[in-house]
Amino acid sequence: MKVIEDLLNELEELVEKGNSVPFSSKAMINPEEMMEIIDEIRQELPKELEESRKIVAEKKQILFEAQANADRIKNNAEKQLREMVDTSEINRTAQTQAEIIIENAQTQAKEIRIGTQHYSDKILYNLQVQLKELNDKIEENRKELKVIK
Repeated sequence: MKVIEDLLNELEELVEKGNSVPFSSKAMINPEEMMEIIDEIRQELPKELEESRKIVAEKKQILFEAQANADRIKNNAEKQLREMVDTSEINRTAQTQAEIIIENAQTQAKEIRIGTQHYSDKILYNLQVQLKELNDKIEENRKELKVIK
């Protein structure tokens, strides 16, 4: 994102340093230089979008791993429960412990999922804000270019 911001700053600087047209708010700029900067921005945008796709894929992977971990913990707890001795007192104690283990595993899995979702949402929100700022800057520069015509 830093590269695009730098390019937009360069574009803004080009417009600001353009020679003023007397008796107007217009400026004369080198169109070739401006087109070079715009082309560089176009080349950088796919990189930024790919980065956001990677973040989403990473979020899915983290959620998948958290669920797999929770399932494994739950399956282990259930297995331990089935393997316990079948006497009444030991069985009741084992049943209680297994339920606690299962409940803890489900709580941990839920916390991991929630934490992952918050983390992913924060990253995606920051990316969204940066892309909006970039879009606003591009729109502003386009408006300035239209005024220059």
